[in-house]
Amino acid sequence: MKIKKIKVYKSKVKLILEDRKTIEIDKNVYTNFYLYEGKNLSKKELLELHKQNDNASLLKYAMKLREKGPYTEYRMREKLYDKGGLKSQVDEVIKTMKKSGLIDDRKFIEEHIEYYNSLNYGKNKIIQKLLEKGIFKETLDRIVFPLATEKRKAAKIFKKLNEKYSKYNDAQRKQKVYQAYIALGFDADIAQDMVGSLQKSSPKEENDKLESEFNKVYKRYQLKYNKKEIKSKLLSYLASKGFKINDILKLFERKHI
Repeated sequence: MKIKKIKVYKSKVKLILEDRKTIEIDKNVYTNFYLYEGKNLSKKELLELHKQNDNASLLKYAMKLREKGPYTEYRMREKLYDKGGLKSQVDEVIKTMKKSGLIDDRKFIEEHIEYYNSLNYGKNKIIQKLLEKGIFKETLDRIVFPLATEKRKAAKIFKKLNEKYSKYNDAQRKQKVYQAYIALGFDADIAQDMVGSLQKSSPKEENDKLESEFNKVYKRYQLKYNKKEIKSKLLSYLASKGFKINDILKLFERKHI
């Protein structure tokens, strides 16, 4: 197939063939081939031209994605396959990007662990975040999270969690602080250690919280239940909030219930 005319544009080159068919190729592909007007292209050359052009288009797409932020190899492969890339093309693009350092899973992991540590996330949440970003579990299983670092992060957020749940009684506060540490990705033993560091409320503080919780529901119960039912419902409700039965019964005596 003879090239009748070549038109060079800013980012692409148009080849006009003798049968009036046109082929648009990437400028980088054009420079890789010895092309000129009047040249006869064999079927093999045409196939190679199309192959390299498809690879160049896919690489250009990958580069645009990379400009927006780092990608793991897995996530980049997903994007390229979604774009219609064949395995051989995707492999070639990934190989090129790895060679230039544009895809580096090890560096990606290191940078993200550093970032998540700065947010005081525990190792379990960090692992989950990295899994979501396409890092394989087998890779993450080889990462060591120093116990000292985990404890240091847990200690950093202790004051904030203690203050956040200070309005709750001791039992509730312990439960909520424990759950918060677990949600932030810390192991259960670290969460339990931090809960053990919580200072107990004074008897007066506990009674004030008990009375406050009592006042929240008492009037509502009065509108719905008889006296016997109110006592039973109140006892069940307050006990479920972690208050001690003896303290609840003493409050009932003070309230003449």
